[in-house]
Amino acid sequence: MMNVLVVDDEATEREGIKDLIRQYKFPCRVLEAENGSAAGQILNRHAVDLLITDVRMPMMNGLELSKLARKTQENLQIVICSGYGEFEYARSAIKLGVVNYLLKPLDIDEFLEVMEQVTKEKPQRDPGHETEESKVIRQVKQFIKDHFQRDISLSDAANEVYLSPGYLSILFKKETGVNFSKYLTDYRLRKADYLLLHSNMKINDIAAFVGIDNPSYFCKLFRNKFGVSPQQYRER
Repeated sequence: MMNVLVVDDEATEREGIKDLIRQYKFPCRVLEAENGSAAGQILNRHAVDLLITDVRMPMMNGLELSKLARKTQENLQIVICSGYGEFEYARSAIKLGVVNYLLKPLDIDEFLEVMEQVTKEKPQRDPGHETEESKVIRQVKQFIKDHFQRDISLSDAANEVYLSPGYLSILFKKETGVNFSKYLTDYRLRKADYLLLHSNMKINDIAAFVGIDNPSYFCKLFRNKFGVSPQQYRER
């Protein structure tokens, strides 16, 4: 059983994270705090395995809290959650050795991937609370996860789940809030983000590895999402 400390000045955000941890049955005991100062007191009293913190908070922001947490409990893991997708926040978080940097509103699949990485436990889904539509979209997301390095399309995914491309397109947008193409691109760019920070692969090789054969197009997509070029992202 891991101790997880969730820190956010918005109670609804804390409840949302707690609900996801409970819903997917991660082996965690959840503590919570509404600001960095209160979180610091908890860190002094309890052993914490994972800190999930917002960045913008009163009294002490998430990066200051992360520095304090590192001094208080050297081996705890840190996940930064923030509605501010600015590169400087990500860069500061990287320097603190965070596990991941997630943007709000949280993408559930991204959050589950991070929790699986930290806990070494797969999320447990309750089939009784899953609609047929949600089940199909979960299968499509798994198809993307397994085949993102290939030149895959909406039609390929539709064939996988025995639906027409047109119907799957409508269903996917309804269930996820984005279309298939954007979800696939965002997934590839998240993989590229990780490789830029954790490998010495050349940028052109990273583009090819994540399934984007045109390096110029890859750089354009990356800049649109992160605000800087892949080279600037890596150098900073």
